[in-house]
Amino acid sequence: MSFRQASRFVILLLILFVSKPVFAAYPDSSTVEWIRAYFNMPADYTYAFEGNEARDSWDLVSTLTNRIDSAKYSVDLAIYDLQNLRVAHSLVAAKERGIRVRVATDHGNRTRVPRHNEPMWQTLREGGIISIDDAGTVYWPDGRIEELPQRLPNAGAHMHHKFAVIDAESADPNDHYVWMGSMNLTYTGPWNTNMTMVIKDNEVTAAYLEEFEFLWGSSGPEPNPRRARFHRDKPNVSQNKFWVGDTFVELYFSPMDRNNTKPSISERIVYLIENYAIHDVRFIAFAISPNIPISQSLWRRSATGEIKLGGLIDPSFYGRYVNNNDIWAAPEARMGSRNILAGRGEVRKLHSKTMLIDAANPDTSNHTALTIAGSYNFSQAAENVNDENILIIHCNYITNQFFQDYMGIKSRALGETEAPYPIADPEKWYEDFRIIDAQTIDVEILTGVRHPVSLLGVNAPRIWAGSRDSTNFYAPESRDHIRQLLQGARLRLLSPSGDKPVHQNGRYHAYVLVDNGNEVFHLNRELLLSGHARYSRFYRQHPDSVAAFRNYLDHARENSLGMWEFPDQVGTVIPMPGTGDDLFPININTASARDLEALPTVGPARAQAIIDYRERHGGFNSVEELTEIRGIGPATLERLRPLVVINNDD
Repeated sequence: MSFRQASRFVILLLILFVSKPVFAAYPDSSTVEWIRAYFNMPADYTYAFEGNEARDSWDLVSTLTNRIDSAKYSVDLAIYDLQNLRVAHSLVAAKERGIRVRVATDHGNRTRVPRHNEPMWQTLREGGIISIDDAGTVYWPDGRIEELPQRLPNAGAHMHHKFAVIDAESADPNDHYVWMGSMNLTYTGPWNTNMTMVIKDNEVTAAYLEEFEFLWGSSGPEPNPRRARFHRDKPNVSQNKFWVGDTFVELYFSPMDRNNTKPSISERIVYLIENYAIHDVRFIAFAISPNIPISQSLWRRSATGEIKLGGLIDPSFYGRYVNNNDIWAAPEARMGSRNILAGRGEVRKLHSKTMLIDAANPDTSNHTALTIAGSYNFSQAAENVNDENILIIHCNYITNQFFQDYMGIKSRALGETEAPYPIADPEKWYEDFRIIDAQTIDVEILTGVRHPVSLLGVNAPRIWAGSRDSTNFYAPESRDHIRQLLQGARLRLLSPSGDKPVHQNGRYHAYVLVDNGNEVFHLNRELLLSGHARYSRFYRQHPDSVAAFRNYLDHARENSLGMWEFPDQVGTVIPMPGTGDDLFPININTASARDLEALPTVGPARAQAIIDYRERHGGFNSVEELTEIRGIGPATLERLRPLVVINNDD
């Protein structure tokens, strides 16, 4: 027995001693095997083992396109959301080289954002690439759309995979690769905080290929929708445990099948939390439902100080937990052995789905730190409804790289460091933007990537995004005014010196120049002159602007313009009015029951039905899905449509 074989045997005994075996780890035949993890935001190298710095600040799209561009035989892509044309061009170039290309996607995402999605599907059609979605619909290169007489079961669930199988068609096992991770292939995906991994191992590749062909319905170049299996209709793959070089790896796919015979990802994670973790558990979560067994296990073990618990949660979901008084936002979540934080400070969403066990205290002699990472959100929908995949990697060094990423996110959440952000061009006129309120405009700085811009020198009344119990006085009026000013307009974003605007606290602070087709004017000046905002001294401003802005404020106040008609109420917080366009839209994928009850026709029972539906299905893919709620028909939907939005970029 070689040293490598002996080492594997000893490690396997240790792993099996503390785990529930599902399948044995079979030997593989590739001679060079490795796992490489990539992160798109800055990591904290002060926590790195010597020579083990994380691959951070990486172009994550290139981790896939480089593999596609080097493929020699086949590319199989299973992806929840596909928009990024860099990927399309690589897929088409591969097809033109004579490589077999197959694509499986989520039905709900194909037409969700036509401006961004349709160029992708047109490019794939023109490139001769066939695709299938989880409704069983096949999209042919000639433009035909072949639908089954009845959609595949659970078509409303998410095909939430993000993986690609590269060159599995090759007879040489050394050609086989897998790309996987948490990143959707959208324009915003590379700006959300994400990770990807590339695995070079033929047995891991074979398992991912098996999962892909469940979705594809065949092993050939064309899909068979009548044999395609998504969601709860999929069986387990043939193998779940592997060696990648000297690293032991577990691979699981969800959801649970109808007969509950597949390995449960939730049960496996709970078992590791309860029986494997000795020192600490840390997680990065887009979402982590408070009532699931994983959360309950983390809360219970950290309550007594058995383990230290750290967590970073995307602010949109953290806000939901605040509204609902859930455990992750409770005071106890930041006391004693727990430190759960909102992942503020990221460019956009905190989109990773990662859990680390004993990352801060690896004992290299007899206890290996673990990384749990993939597309699996910590939720009931991920366990029981959606197609997901997750790797459990038994490796101190890989876990240390993920720990560096965790500590980088934590430092940004604490305001100690700042994430990189999309660069605004002061010479460019921006035509795509969304008005949040009179203080903040989300501007599309890059294709598909909106970034918040606050008006420099302006303190406009805010529309609060929390529980919506209150807001600043005059906020609806100020927002209506800015909407009128910017209708059909384009914007330039300027600094005090006329170059790139100031960026701080996750947003730009800019002088905004407006061209509405009839005139060009300074938005900041107009809001102050008309009495729709007060002056703000914060952030670097031009001295001439400071003097002028104060004069504009005095003019509006002296003439009782705008909010200054009611000077005693300026700057106060007032209860929100009942319901109306001035208070909306609200996000039905994140709103609390109390928020939803502010909608017309929505009482407590219907609000709970909306929440139950999104928990079961992983969120709403479209506003039209509200008609799945009992009592909401076409007429009610039209009444609700102007008041609600979705923001389902998972």
